[in-house]
Amino acid sequence: MLTKKWMILITILMLAAVLVSGCADNADDTAMEEETVEETTATEDTVDDAVTVTEGKDYAVRMEYYGAMKPAELELNKGDTIAWRNYKPQGTYTLVSDDGLFEDQEMDSNDAYSYTFTESGTFTFSVVDTPDMTLTVTVN
Repeated sequence: MLTKKWMILITILMLAAVLVSGCADNADDTAMEEETVEETTATEDTVDDAVTVTEGKDYAVRMEYYGAMKPAELELNKGDTIAWRNYKPQGTYTLVSDDGLFEDQEMDSNDAYSYTFTESGTFTFSVVDTPDMTLTVTVN
C-alpha cells in the first residue's frame, strides 16, 4: 500500500512538472510578444508631425480613442502628405473625406492611411459615428 501511494505521488509530481514547463514556455512567448509591441510603439511615437521629404512635408494625424483628431486643423502646401493613424486600442474608425478626395477608409487599431494633396483649397475630414472627430485642412 505504501508503494501505491509513492507511485501516485510521483505521477502527480511528473504531471505538475509537465504543466509548469508548458506554462513557462508560454510565458517566454508572451514576454517576446510584449517586447515586440513595445518596440513598435516606441518607433511610432517618435514620428515627428512634420518631416521634410523631397516633394513635400509629411504630417501625422492621431485618431484618438476619446473621439478627437490631433491636430484638428492643418495648413499645408500642394505636394504635402497627411498620414492618419488609428490609436484606438480596439475596434475601428471609418475615415471620411467630406469633399470626396478618397473613398471611406475603414481603419483597425494602429492602421494608417495617407493622402497627398495636389489641389489648393479647404478640405474637411471626419469619422463615421463620431461627430466631434474632424480635421480641417487648408492647402496653399
